[in-house]
Amino acid sequence: MNRWLVRSAAALLGVAGLFLSVGQSSAHVVFGNSLFSDASIVDPITGVAGVGSTFSNQNRTVRSNAGWVAGLDATTGGDSHNARFMYFNLAGAATIDFTINATANSNGASLLNPGYSLFSGAVPNVSHDGGYYPGKTTFASWSPFAAENADILAQPDNGGIGERWGDFRANADVTMRADDSGGNPIVSTMTYTGLFGANSNANSISGQYTLGPGLYTLVVGGVNSTDLAVLLSHAIATNGDYTTPSGALTGYNNARLARNFNIQFNVAPVPLPAAVWLFGSGVAGIIAFARRRKSV
Repeated sequence: MNRWLVRSAAALLGVAGLFLSVGQSSAHVVFGNSLFSDASIVDPITGVAGVGSTFSNQNRTVRSNAGWVAGLDATTGGDSHNARFMYFNLAGAATIDFTINATANSNGASLLNPGYSLFSGAVPNVSHDGGYYPGKTTFASWSPFAAENADILAQPDNGGIGERWGDFRANADVTMRADDSGGNPIVSTMTYTGLFGANSNANSISGQYTLGPGLYTLVVGGVNSTDLAVLLSHAIATNGDYTTPSGALTGYNNARLARNFNIQFNVAPVPLPAAVWLFGSGVAGIIAFARRRKSV
């Protein structure tokens, strides 16, 4: 990972809190079809039997070209609405192999510079950054979710004052909340595996890992720190007014234009002897037995 990219993102996000005001709060984490859900077991997201590799070739979109890089900052985190959450479910040890390719955008936006992070487990489907969970700190006053701060502070076990932009982290565990049809909270955490890929100069990236059985989340977003600077500058200029037409709002919306990408995702079961060794090593579950990253 380019250290300059990490430092630049942290610096940009660090100054954002001085200027940004409350923005809009909309949309949620929506997984859509699984990348792979083993047909021999129940899919934990849908609650029905898996469908295998039916959806191994998918066209998706992501907001902005900076959603992944924004999540590198430990203080602010990133807005989950600017990243794409996808999942897969393995019944046994398997090698996954995927390629993410940016595709043309009819809206005039630049091609996506894709990055990804791999997590074990998943946050609830339709999770929302503003949802409260025990110990959650409040958002910065400039966050799009600052309106939820009163609800968070009203809880007896809130984490107090915070400086967060959103709940997404590209390089750490992520906890989020959704509510069921009865309004009851569902809170879960997806655990960062330490596996990621990012290249701000490329429009394609690949990964190959051998993993143990379980549910995994692959989060894709833009890694362009220049685009992050543009997104933040326009957000700052709106002064928190995301409804009144203005040049700043137009610039902000343009910076968040959808970027298209295609993902091809393949799964190959690990032969039994190798799988036995894998689990006997004491690192079953989250393990990168082999890793490959390719940028084009």
